[in-house]
Amino acid sequence: MGGAVSTSFLLGYSGQVGAQEGDGSIHITQQVEPAQDYDPVVLNDAYSARIANHIYDGLYEFGPELEIEPKVAVGEPEVEEDGMRYIVEIEDGIEFHNGDPLTAEDVLHSFTAPVEEETDNAPTFDMIDIEASDTIDEHTVQFDLLEPYGPFPTMTLATNIVNMDLRLEEEDVDPAERSYNVDDPVGSGPYQYVDHAEGEFFDMVRWDDYWDEPLPNVEEVRWVATEDDAARTAQIRAGDTDFITGIPPADYELLDGEDGVEVYNTPSISYFYIAFNCNDGPTQEPEVRNAIDHTFSASAFIDDIIGELGENAVAPMGPSVLEEWGFPADEYAEMENEYDPEQAAEMMEGHVPDGWEPELIAPPDDIRIALMERVAARLGEMTQFGVDINPQVRSLSWGEFLDRYTTGDADDYAVYTLGWTGHNDPDAYYWALFHEENEGVTQGHYYDNSEFHQTIRDARETFDEDERFDLYDQATRMLLEDKVHIPAYSIHNSIAALPHVEDLEVHPHSSIKPRLVSDHHNVDV
Repeated sequence: MGGAVSTSFLLGYSGQVGAQEGDGSIHITQQVEPAQDYDPVVLNDAYSARIANHIYDGLYEFGPELEIEPKVAVGEPEVEEDGMRYIVEIEDGIEFHNGDPLTAEDVLHSFTAPVEEETDNAPTFDMIDIEASDTIDEHTVQFDLLEPYGPFPTMTLATNIVNMDLRLEEEDVDPAERSYNVDDPVGSGPYQYVDHAEGEFFDMVRWDDYWDEPLPNVEEVRWVATEDDAARTAQIRAGDTDFITGIPPADYELLDGEDGVEVYNTPSISYFYIAFNCNDGPTQEPEVRNAIDHTFSASAFIDDIIGELGENAVAPMGPSVLEEWGFPADEYAEMENEYDPEQAAEMMEGHVPDGWEPELIAPPDDIRIALMERVAARLGEMTQFGVDINPQVRSLSWGEFLDRYTTGDADDYAVYTLGWTGHNDPDAYYWALFHEENEGVTQGHYYDNSEFHQTIRDARETFDEDERFDLYDQATRMLLEDKVHIPAYSIHNSIAALPHVEDLEVHPHSSIKPRLVSDHHNVDV
């Protein structure tokens, strides 16, 4: 059986939470509607992950500075076979919300199922040797790797643990359609699923039998989404919600100066970008991609639209990762083409058809829609320079966008914009966003460059940090030269909250914002 509980006491506070200081409940308003996937094997968006991270526990989890901390695991992994084998002991006595014990079988399944079921998360685990990996006993799991993978202990091991038996009750059903994903997620985390209505709310309640400490202070949580920036700002100002995530850039100064509103703003590891269809249509040609980069200024867009809530991205990784590794950010920034529409027109000559109507697609996010509109406006102005372009901007639902951006078909898109929340390692960005193995899965540009693909493979397979640095530097320059992506921006993780929300932590990882409880903080109202 699943883990849902009675909803009667939770539903009574709908729309009232923000005004109920001290009643043990909290109302959270996100800026984007989740994709409605709550099974960690399936989910692949930050907004669903923020919810799921309270329902599930990770084998390891990220601390406030992105350091790895054991959760379900007991201490650090034992490393054997020159880094090709990791043995992890797990805590005894952990139970899922439905009373099932959490065992090594559940841990192993959480890591192998994405590959076996070919979900969007498969690239995160495709280095694991599924046949050789096994459970040693009920509380010990062994991971064998197919190939050397330097970041395995610091990235891959931070994975949420699912209930294998419940997931496989509907083994013949598409994983995305299983009730475990869409109707009744059951984990071992500090909060238990209650109820949800797509496009309306997601309710969860503190699990009073939680195995770890501390027990959350907040008893009941309702998650909603308000994608309209003005409406979200109005809600926090009126006290209709306890806090909003994703402060609208245009309203930052207003909220920062508002009595009765607390603003939190911290750099993140997010990376937002413009990507080109390198598989079909005029954007297959590097000349066209470079020309488009000459038609607008990504840096100016950031200054105009995002302001203090973000910063320019100059390479395909979060700026904090760039800084941590010491990559030459100034040199990468110089590879952004200057605004020069006349040169763009010359470069497009003979490469784009007269009256070209490129499809520019964006998910339901105001900033990314504005970015595509900025690109479209500049392309439309090319008629002044003798190039007739009529770009079409499409703002799609998450479901529509995810179905379309990986087809490689020019009728579906010439340009798309997305974001990625990696980790403190370049591989977290480069493998999923660029490697050819992930064409049609987590990347839709289909960049064809064998030297590049081998370079990032070599970078992930070595344990030598200096060698990895050199390889990622080479790969970055290839991408910026060929304009596979135009790095756009990194959004800071920001929250605006009512004053009675105490001990709120804004984590640098977008999928962990907010985290209501950990061993170093515990949100209270």
